[in-house]
Amino acid sequence: MTKLSEAAYLGRLPDVRMSFQLLGLHARKVDSRWTYPSHEHSMYEIHWMMDGEMNMVVNGQLYKQSVGDLLFIRPGMTHSCTCAGPQGFTYFSVHFSVHDTSFCRELNRCKDIYYPADSALAQGLSSSLSTLYNLATEHLSSPLPASKQMRVHAAVFELLGSLVGQLSQTTSITLSRKESIARQIAEQIEDSVRYIHLHGEIQETERTWIQDIAKSLNLSPSQVNRIFRQVYGRAPRKFLSETLLNEAQRLLKQTDLSIDHIAMMLGYKTNAHFSRQFKRWTGIAPSEFRIHSQQPSAAGPDHPDY
Repeated sequence: MTKLSEAAYLGRLPDVRMSFQLLGLHARKVDSRWTYPSHEHSMYEIHWMMDGEMNMVVNGQLYKQSVGDLLFIRPGMTHSCTCAGPQGFTYFSVHFSVHDTSFCRELNRCKDIYYPADSALAQGLSSSLSTLYNLATEHLSSPLPASKQMRVHAAVFELLGSLVGQLSQTTSITLSRKESIARQIAEQIEDSVRYIHLHGEIQETERTWIQDIAKSLNLSPSQVNRIFRQVYGRAPRKFLSETLLNEAQRLLKQTDLSIDHIAMMLGYKTNAHFSRQFKRWTGIAPSEFRIHSQQPSAAGPDHPDY
């Protein structure tokens, strides 16, 4: 009798499917008269001080930045800046957006904005920021070759990984029972999207899907909906739609898969159904979104240059 071969995993990592945009990354040296007016945008911003001193007002709170100090500004926060010394200052700014609900949840756990130069977060991010700064100065005089572009991607992933790691260590927030339950619901929703992505179908009705989540948490469906709304401000079904939209945008931006194929991967029976739903979410068709995402972004409210 032939003996069947055996195999065992020695380790395994989850699939990596993250959609992010790096926008408005630049270093600038300004004089003492330079100011930037109050504004807000839909991106995260890391503002790193390299020389001199400046004042940044974030949501009405004044922060004075010196060399090495870092500000982490979240989407929707109103902020403005002025020089705080007679010699001007030099800063490095990174704006980014991430279409990943679990990642954004970690970014938003800690509400601190200002991190001094000797803080663990500022020191933990300094290496990646320095790498990006050096690449940015090279890009000013000539286009970056493909090899340098990959170094930008590597530095960005290192930066995001360090940012989440440091925030999770420094945060002192203790989740309430309600917040803990809502997070478990969110994780199950994200798992369901991963299932759809792998199997290309939704096998259950919305009602059964909510009932299964409720049963796993020993709650009623009405409790699941109520708790999730109280913590996340929207229904679980809307959260699922947003997660599907983020995955659709990632696939349209980062792959060459046909729209038919993407629709199938996300559980839609027809391209037409997917296109109607995508347009209802975003206001434009998937084909238009793909074209726009491949065009260089113009400077504007969501592509800051300060």
